Amino acid sequence: MVLPGDERVILQRARNFARRFRANSQGVTAVEFGLVAFPFMLFVFGIMAAGLQFFTVNALDNAVETAARKIRTGEAQRAGMTMQNFKNLVCDSGGYYIKDNCQHIYVHVQSATNWADVTPTDCAENGQMTPQSNMTAALADSSGGSEQVVLVTVCYDWQLPITFPYLQYMMMRPADGVPLASGGSLIQSVATFRTEPYE
Repeated sequence: MVLPGDERVILQRARNFARRFRANSQGVTAVEFGLVAFPFMLFVFGIMAAGLQFFTVNALDNAVETAARKIRTGEAQRAGMTMQNFKNLVCDSGGYYIKDNCQHIYVHVQSATNWADVTPTDCAENGQMTPQSNMTAALADSSGGSEQVVLVTVCYDWQLPITFPYLQYMMMRPADGVPLASGGSLIQSVATFRTEPYE
């Protein structure tokens, strides 16, 4: 039972405690860091994800441009390259980062006499990557001869988002909007040109 005189003592102690609590600044830095740390880390990981994706897209674009030049000049056709040889050339031109994941690269080469006769290949449909044509066939069967319009489409089932789930929020999806069944992100690079009169 609290006596009337004890109420004043308890009230005074509570006021003293509140005053000391307001005046005490120990731990303020830890509390502020706790409030800022999570958004800051999200921001840092977001920058890293964007950088990784940009690096991958840039590496693939460079690889396709370098390899496609061999078709444009007729060097690949004269060397008797197969589709598999050309795919290996794409992977080698992309550096270690692309070459190490060559099994996830899909190459499609088409040719026609006129620009309007070339229909782009979809990289994926219903969550599955579009199968490549016969990889042992001669590249010239797909690229045609000199002065032909050629469309080179390279599709990459980028697997890094499986390892780092936060990359899932930046994933590029196929044209039909269905995510890849593998859980990866679709990265596509295209080169279109008319071959030189090398024949």
